[in-house]
Formats: sequence, structure tokens, C-alpha cells
Amino acid sequence: MRASPARAIAFDLFHTLVDPERFRPPGFYRPRAVARVLGLPAGKFVRAWERSLIDRQLARRPTLVQRLRSLSQGYGVHPRPPALRLADRLLGLYQDRALLRPTASVVRTLQELRQRGWVLGLLSNTDEREIRCWPRSPLAPLFDAVVFSCDLGHAKPEAAAYRALVPRWGGIALKEAIFVGDGGSHELPGARKAGFAKVVFQSGFVSRNRLRSQRENARIRSEADFAVDGVAELLDVVGPSL
Repeated sequence: MRASPARAIAFDLFHTLVDPERFRPPGFYRPRAVARVLGLPAGKFVRAWERSLIDRQLARRPTLVQRLRSLSQGYGVHPRPPALRLADRLLGLYQDRALLRPTASVVRTLQELRQRGWVLGLLSNTDEREIRCWPRSPLAPLFDAVVFSCDLGHAKPEAAAYRALVPRWGGIALKEAIFVGDGGSHELPGARKAGFAKVVFQSGFVSRNRLRSQRENARIRSEADFAVDGVAELLDVVGPSL
């Protein structure tokens, strides 16, 4: 890694730098909770919500509340504004907490990387609700380039999503950059195909929050050049920016 001609590091956000599962109660599943609040058939609503994932991640409009209203009306339900506000809160509550309360280790690591001369980028597949608190996050001032899929209209593993970082961090080519992620959305092979110099699997959160099986994490590990248990380990392997 120290010999790599890299000047920039791009990070995924959720489950890489912050983990909503640290705050989410056991057994809590957002679509199911929202269905209860709005009085919708849970099974049908959950399936419809899961099918809408890509659409939600590629545009800020319609907002999640507008989507909820439209879906509800499709079931003959017309939720009142207080119910919609509660549903909106449930959809983003634990992402909000994760963004506003990142671990001290992650904050210190990003600060140290910047002090060592690294240009930092953020690339996240996300809907508009999940990043509503981003401007107030302690992480926000630490990035030179930020790309959210709902603003860009492209999501990982599309090459266009990774390439959107280049003009935002001053023209540094992807071949001069490292990508760090938890491996969701096939982001690691996508990063390699897009041309990153190195691809790193940040395994810590997803190894402990039980969102994936050990077998799946082992498969994702094979897609990376190496793995770290937490982003702080990057300080031992990347050295100063070249």
C-alpha cells in the first residue's frame, strides 16, 4: 500500500463510516414499522417498498413522504399528516443518530488522514431521507468531495457514480485513489472496474451487526485487495499521501 501512487481515498458511508445498527432496536424493520403507523397491509407494503429501493436512491423527488402517501392511496388508505410525519421519522431516525454520533475513532481517523495530505471523498447509495442530517454531521466538514446517488442519478456499482468524484476532488484520477467500503451493492468489484488503485473491505460493522452471514462477508473479502476491521487500521497501511 505504501508504494501505491494514491492521493485520495473514497469511502462508502453507511456500515463503513457509520452504522445505524448501533442505534436500531433488535427486530426493528423500518418498512414494517411504517406499515403499522399508516395502517397498511404489512406484507404487501414491505414488498412494494423493497422494490422501490433503486428508484428511491436515484432521485430526491418524489420525497419519501410523497411516496408513502401515493402507496397508501393505492391501498385505499389516506393517512393524516401526523401519521406521515411519524412514518418519515421512523424511516430516518437511526440513520440520523448514526450521522450525528459517529464514533470518535472514525472522526479521528479522517482528521489524521487529512493531516497526512489525503484528499477524502464520500460516495453513498442513499435516498433523501437517510442523509437529511448529513449537513450537521461531524463528518461533513472532513470531506473534499461528496456524492450521494439521489443527487447524482447514478448509484454504485455504476462507473458513472465513482467517476463523479473526479471533478469534485480536483481532478484526481481514480487510478490515484483507494476505495473503502463494506461491500454492499457490489461496490467493491464496481470500484475495481472503475479503475481505483486499491479496493479495501471495511469489515468491522458488518461483521458485528449481523446484517450478513459470515459466508457472505468472506465472499466480499475476496473481492478486495485487503480488509480492515475498522477505518482506524488504514492509518497503519496507507502512510502519507504521495
